[in-house]
Amino acid sequence: MKLKNIIMNAIGSSLLAFGVCAFIIPSNIIAGGATGISIILHRLTGMDVALIAFLFNAICFPIGYIFGSKELAVGSILSSIFYPIALGFFETIPELTSLSDSTILSAICAGVLCGSGIGLVMKSGGSTGGTDIPCLLINKYFHIPIDTVINTTDVIIMCSQIPFSNITYIIYGMIFTFIMTNTISKVLAFGVDKYRISVVSEHYEAIKETLIEHDYGVTMIYALSGYTSTPIQKVESILPMKRLNHVQKIIENVDPTAFITIEKVTDVKGRGFTLEREPIYF
Repeated sequence: MKLKNIIMNAIGSSLLAFGVCAFIIPSNIIAGGATGISIILHRLTGMDVALIAFLFNAICFPIGYIFGSKELAVGSILSSIFYPIALGFFETIPELTSLSDSTILSAICAGVLCGSGIGLVMKSGGSTGGTDIPCLLINKYFHIPIDTVINTTDVIIMCSQIPFSNITYIIYGMIFTFIMTNTISKVLAFGVDKYRISVVSEHYEAIKETLIEHDYGVTMIYALSGYTSTPIQKVESILPMKRLNHVQKIIENVDPTAFITIEKVTDVKGRGFTLEREPIYF
């Protein structure tokens, strides 16, 4: 694992621990994931939350090692160390428990901090341990969106905390979870300002050649017109946001009636992006 990813993992684990100690525990907000399980066991047994989190991560780590990737396993080891240490450190600072006297404000702050922390750890190639590992594996093998998997898991864990709380704090917990999962998605997509532009036009060959002349990568996709049932070719290209207007003008100059759709891409890997382009010889 690269040094950049290790630092990102440490910062993310620390943000998660800070959000838990400063806002979740003091405000009795219902939480999901390993944190929610740790809080349940803490209230049942009186054990230290940091110790429970460490033991829970130790149990889940082999799952990530066996069914996940080596990078996920290494990242999980790091966060399984960083998170309990940061949690134990913040628990020794009593002033953190009085940062907010508003439960709704605590839920918002906790959602942003914990979501940012988990997102950074995931972006580093690891996980914060606990339920993040099975969630990532479900996302990997079943291709279910990560925020959907996390939301479903958190709802189950949160429902199990109902005996220790009341309906008001359950609502606060839902607000916290909603903000957290959306923040995770934003952090994972941060820094990837790529867009996919798709063009349907009778002049697809001219559009393709013009885009290639301007050094844009192009993919041709065979399709069938739903209205006329005639074969067509769709032109696709992945490009940064700052080049969108330029490409649209190129396309409109070739065919003002071209049908254009634009979608944000959350991640791009491979030749021409994370790998150098192959040289083309004429």
